[in-house]
Amino acid sequence: MFNKLFGNCLLVNDFEKSLAFYRDVLGLTINSQDGKFADFKLKGTSLAIFEKEAAIAMFPKEHMGSGGGVILAFQVDNVNKICGELKAKGVEAFEGPKTTDWGQTVAYFKDPDGNIWEISKK
Repeated sequence: MFNKLFGNCLLVNDFEKSLAFYRDVLGLTINSQDGKFADFKLKGTSLAIFEKEAAIAMFPKEHMGSGGGVILAFQVDNVNKICGELKAKGVEAFEGPKTTDWGQTVAYFKDPDGNIWEISKK
C-alpha cells in the first residue's frame, strides 16, 4: 500500500524562528515559500515547515501535537565535523557524537520546536 515517502512537513510554533534555523543554521536551501509554509531542496524526500496557526486551513489545530514528536535522520560524511559546525552556530548536540554498540557514529540535536535530528556517518 505505501512504498515511497513523498515528504515530511513539520508543524512549527514560530515560522520565522524555524525558517531561520533550517535556512541559516542548517544551511538548507528554500525550494518554495508561501506565507507561513516553506519547503527545502533535498534529494529524494521533501522537508517542509508550516506554522500551526496557518496550517489550520488543512485541519483543526486540536489534531496537532505540541512538537518534539519527530526524529529526522540524515546521513553525513563526517559527524564530528558537522557537530563542530553546528556548535559554532549555537546548536549543541544533546547526545554524541558517539559510536554505538553496532558501530554506527551518531549525534542528536533538536530544532526550535524540539524535533530531534539524528546525524549518522554514511
